[in-house]
Formats: sequence, C-alpha cells, structure tokens
Amino acid sequence: MITRTQIRRAIHAAALAGLLCSVAPAALAQAIATTPTQSSGISQEQALALSARLDALERHNEELEAQIADLKAQSAAQVQQVRDTQAAQPTVTVSNGRPTFTSADGSSKLAVRALVQFDAASYSEEPRTAANDLGSGTNFRRARLGVDGTAFKDWNYALWGEFGGSGGESAILNQAWLEYAGWKPFGLEEPIRLRVGAWAMPSGLEDATNNTEELFLERAAIAELVRGFATGDGRTGVGATARGARWYASALWSGKVVGVPATPELDQQSGFAFRAAFNPIHGPDYDVHVGANIQGILEPADTTAGPVTTQAVRLQERPELRVSGVRLVDTGAINSDGLTAYGLEAGASWKNLYGAGEWYQVDVNRKATAPALSPFDPSFSGWYLQGAWAITGEHRAWTNANGGFVGIRPLKAFDPQRGTWGAWELAARYSELDLNDHEGVAGAATPAGGIRGGQQNITTVGLNWYPNSVVRFLLDYQWTRVNRLNAAGGNIGEDVNVISFRSQFAF
Repeated sequence: MITRTQIRRAIHAAALAGLLCSVAPAALAQAIATTPTQSSGISQEQALALSARLDALERHNEELEAQIADLKAQSAAQVQQVRDTQAAQPTVTVSNGRPTFTSADGSSKLAVRALVQFDAASYSEEPRTAANDLGSGTNFRRARLGVDGTAFKDWNYALWGEFGGSGGESAILNQAWLEYAGWKPFGLEEPIRLRVGAWAMPSGLEDATNNTEELFLERAAIAELVRGFATGDGRTGVGATARGARWYASALWSGKVVGVPATPELDQQSGFAFRAAFNPIHGPDYDVHVGANIQGILEPADTTAGPVTTQAVRLQERPELRVSGVRLVDTGAINSDGLTAYGLEAGASWKNLYGAGEWYQVDVNRKATAPALSPFDPSFSGWYLQGAWAITGEHRAWTNANGGFVGIRPLKAFDPQRGTWGAWELAARYSELDLNDHEGVAGAATPAGGIRGGQQNITTVGLNWYPNSVVRFLLDYQWTRVNRLNAAGGNIGEDVNVISFRSQFAF
C-alpha cells in the first residue's frame, strides 16, 4: 500500500526530473525522470494526478475542520445556555429534615415545616374527687404543619395550622404573620423587625426557648400562665424586635387569640408586652443570661351584649402537663379592667451544664361593683428553677434570635452499627404558682375580697433522648402538691404523681 509520504516523495521527484530535463542532455533527463517513478511504481502523470487529488482532500479536510470548529462553538454556547438556565432555577435543599426552596439569587426562599408531639400520661391522685379527676391517657399535644418564607430579601412570612392541643380542640390557625426586616436605624448591627399578624412573641426566658427544644413536656406553670395574658400561640398583634450580638428587645401590642373563645367576645381584649434580655458573659462554651419583662391586659374582652360591659380576668393553670384538661388552681372570674405582670429572668450554661429560673408577680386591677366587697387589688406570684446535664457533652448556647437558650443537637446521631447513641440529657425543675390572695384560714369563710385560687408546687425530673436533630423522646416524673381552700374553708387540695412520655419529630 502506497503511503501518503511516498506519494509526496514521488511528486517531488517527478517535479525535479521535469526541471532537469529542461537543462540536461536527453539521456540524463530520461534516466532521472524514470528513476523515481520506477522506484515508486507510478508515472509522472499519475503522480501529478495524485497530487491534485491530495490537494482536493486537504481542502475538503480544511472545510471539515472548519465545520467541526463551528459545531464545537455552537455546542459550547448551548452548554453555557443550559448552565445559565439551570443557574436561574430555584434550588432545593434538605437540612435537618426540612425541605427548603431558594431562588437563584437567594432573595426568596420557602421552607416546609412540621411538628408532631404525641404525649402519654398516667396520673395517681390522693384524694381523687369528681371535680379534680385527672384522666390518664394520650394526646397529640402539637400537630403543626406550615411554611416559613422570605420574599425579595426583606419580607418574611409564616403560615401554620395547628391540629393538636389539649385533647378537645379542633384544627385552628397557629400563626400567620408578615414581617419587614430591612430597616437598620441608629447604626444597628441587625435590622429592626416589624411584624403584624398572629404569632407567639416570647414573654420570658422559658418562652424564648422553642417548644421543640424545651427541657420538659411543658413549661413551668407560672411561665405558661403569664404567656397567656398578652402573648402565646395565635395571639394577634403588631410588634417589633431589635437585637445585637449580645442583646434582644421586643415590644408588642396584642389583641385576641385566633379561634373561637369559650365565652363570646364582643369588644376584643387588648394587651401589651415588653421584654429585654442580655448576654453579658459569653465564651465558646459558656453563657450568662439576664433579662426582665413586663406585660399585661389593657382592656379585658367585653363578654356581654348591650349597654352593660362585662370585663373579667381569670387565672388558672393545669399541672405541667396537657393530657388532662383539669385545672387544679383557679382564681375564678375576677371583675377587672386589666392586669400587669412583672418578670425577672436569669440563666447560665457552662459546657454541658445548664440552669435557669424566673420570678413573676401579677397585679390585677379589680373593678368592683361594691367597694366593700373588694377593698384591694389582688396580687399573685410564681417562680421556678430548673437545670440540666447533657450526659453526652452537648452545650446549650445563648442566641439573640429570641433572647434565650437553644436546645441541644446530638454531637453524634444514633447509629448502633457505629456505636453512637445520640444525645442524652438529665433534667430537674421545681416550680411554684400561688393564686391565693388574702385567702384567710382553714375552717373559715373567704374574707371580703379574698381569693382562694390555690397554691401549686411541682417537682419534676426528666430523661431526654435525642437520636438525631429531628427526633426526640422525653420521659418525665412529677410530684404535684396543691394546697387550696374552698369558700367555706374546707381543704380541696390534693397530691398528684404523674409519669409522662413524649415522642416528637420536628423539622
């Protein structure tokens, strides 16, 4: 087979022979002319023809190479177009089980949220009466589904539904709010957040911890009572929060709670809440919290149609559990044109240890129909102390998001094959709620203006297991003691022991 190189050599030899023939004798020219063709096996005419064909092939090859270059350029442009189109599409991520959709420029996002808490409890009471029988059983304490989002960088929103509660509630709106977070006056590090709608503004330190991260199945009784005055789940209002690296402040004007009230409301309640929290001592594995709050009811709801205005407040609370709806301490309705609650907060964490406490006083502005029956405004109080030890070493850090401590996340998720068991935590709490005021003595009737709401003391110990950042299990044991007199001076208090268990997933 003749190679291309051989053809080239033959063509060059033939061209040289033609040149020599014009200047050399005929014999020499003949010898030179015949030598390459004989050695290559082709004549001069054939070599010239092959050269012409080769030139044509080279031109065709150049055309093909130009077409290939065009195709490559077109392909590169199409690939870039695909990449640009893909980059313009929203991204979907799943972090800690939570699906989040984010726009290409990051200015908008939407997160799907869910929370389910299923509780079970067994009560043991002494004595057990028909009025105060706490029924053992189960309850979906919270069953929430909703979305949180951001639009155009500075606008935040949320819409959540609640399908759980305390055993008898129907599905209601848990929160629905709109927030503007693009205003940074006074050289603040973070924007002031202006919010309107229905949500739970934190009323104190315990309330500042997300209900998916609390130490026990429920907040301390006094903290739960106070958050119901002007804040709490589904409370409508207009509010603002400001925060820096080591401080938090909030202000709220609030209205009614979303849903159908047990007593019809004509003119709705109006209230207020202010809170300030600080983190004066901070390090990589320690935090100190101090704070104060004031909140109250400006105008209780009017529950009577017509010219007569009926306004009252009622302070009542369950033991620190919601499987049963029975309240063991209760002031009854107090004719009132409002109340004010004052609170002090303190807490600290160091490595895997955590402790916190709050104290509250509640002053009721009594509206008496007869001054002789109500010679004074009643006051009530409550406090708690709680602590925890994360056996597996996790740390509860302070955050300025709500001005309080966050829960723990397992350092190593539960995986028996690798010998890791998630996070384990021991917790204990003592709380007191006193709803008595000028209650008098046992065996005698209630003094004029006195209130026998009762005093409730609860000691709780708990063991918490966090297999991962989504799933959690809590086991609590409570000793509850209630001292309370009825109107005639008889003892209607009781002792309650209860063991309770919660399974939870949240993302």
